[in-house]
Amino acid sequence: MQSIKTTTNSKFSAQTGKTSTIMPWVKRHPYIWFIVPGLILYSIFVIYPIVSAAIMSLYYSNGFGDSKFVGFQNYIELFTNKGMYSQFLNAFKNNVLLFVLNLFLVLPAQLYLAYLIHTKIRGYRFFQTIIFAPQFITSTVVIFMGTLIFDQNVGIFNHLLTLVGLEDWVRNWLGVPGKGMYVVFLISAWGGIGFSMLYFIGAMKMLPEEIFEAAYLDGASYWGRFFHIVLPLLRTSIINVIIISYIFSMTVFDYNYLLGGISGGTDHSMDVMTLFFYRVAFGANGAMGGTVSANSIGMGTTIACVMFVVILIVAMIQLKLLSRKGEN
Repeated sequence: MQSIKTTTNSKFSAQTGKTSTIMPWVKRHPYIWFIVPGLILYSIFVIYPIVSAAIMSLYYSNGFGDSKFVGFQNYIELFTNKGMYSQFLNAFKNNVLLFVLNLFLVLPAQLYLAYLIHTKIRGYRFFQTIIFAPQFITSTVVIFMGTLIFDQNVGIFNHLLTLVGLEDWVRNWLGVPGKGMYVVFLISAWGGIGFSMLYFIGAMKMLPEEIFEAAYLDGASYWGRFFHIVLPLLRTSIINVIIISYIFSMTVFDYNYLLGGISGGTDHSMDVMTLFFYRVAFGANGAMGGTVSANSIGMGTTIACVMFVVILIVAMIQLKLLSRKGEN
């Protein structure tokens, strides 16, 4: 009896010791109560889906019935099956094309417009409202308006070509073979150019006015102040926008799906990684290449995992660049 009491007391003392050790630490770090709720939600809605997708990619499953563990066979199939790999490569190439167009055309335009509005050119409030207006409407409406612009019969673009005497250029711009991603780019650029423009305007407002005044007194021109003061000081903001643009370019879905359907157009010129994933995981029944058929949840999550890794690598590069900026 005495030994039982001794054992119970020792367990109680051990638990009390742990509690007495934890509570002072919590009192010294009260911010932990603000972190825990967010960490729980992050684990439920981010970490858990990622881990579940990684596990599911190791199984053969169509979403119904029993699943069969196949290890890394889905990954091997994706990169060795000619039918699957050709679709993957075409979709990835289109994603990269969209990112390159956004990087070299949209980003400079956003910086240019932000600087003009920040310096309060005549009518800047009107231009700011017009450019940012597409942010208040859904992408579905933006795409519909884009189709009205490029439609062969009622499109404004073809009408303008006719007015200036370029009737030979009139065509169905939404169906030009091999040029589908350029149409996606034009419509998505019009719909999203205002977001990062406002981001740059906010970043420019944070810059000290004394620097601009000193540069003006030293004789720096309007564009000289832009290239030699604004751009170097906005380096971190520009990197952030590049990453946002990259993530958008790699995960775009609605523009390509509504303009080209589940196959990304008749010639697959609008096919992207998200469409490829959707087609494999939830598409209509049919062969996708080799032994893989549509409605393959296992292969679909494999594609999603590959997309995640590609995006993660670029995010890590961003962190490296930002850390170097902090050291300098």
